Amino acid sequence: MSFLELHDIRKAYTLNHQENVILKGINLNFERGEFISILGESGGGKSTLMNIIGGLDHHYDGDVLLDGQSLRSMNVRQMDRYRRETIGFIFQNFNLVSYLTVLDNVMLSLKMTKTSPMRNKSSKRRTYSNGWDLSSRRTSIQMNYPVVKSNGSPSLVH
Repeated sequence: MSFLELHDIRKAYTLNHQENVILKGINLNFERGEFISILGESGGGKSTLMNIIGGLDHHYDGDVLLDGQSLRSMNVRQMDRYRRETIGFIFQNFNLVSYLTVLDNVMLSLKMTKTSPMRNKSSKRRTYSNGWDLSSRRTSIQMNYPVVKSNGSPSLVH
């Protein structure tokens, strides 16, 4: 049994009385700690599949199992914990909070996860973003807001 399993995932949308099949019987297995990229052409169902895996879309056929338990059997609190502690997304538009600085965006995500207590918050803040040292770029990265950044810079926050 894999950590996360997708069994015969099917999804279709109806538009103007015509059914548009987006996902046609997807079967995938993911092991714990595995890093996955989903690639494909525009409109190919990548975001739809990610919404199903992330428990954001419940209107599909098939089943998603986490350690053998169907996501469909989880209550709201269990689904929140699943999304917060188990699954991670890097969205295409990065979903940064525009009125928070880059540093505050990083700290916001830390507050929502079960990290070890931060004894030295400023030290933890400077180095948390995937080992990237924010302190060396304090004026250009840490204190800026996401909308001021170049297209590639928001990805550094994640």
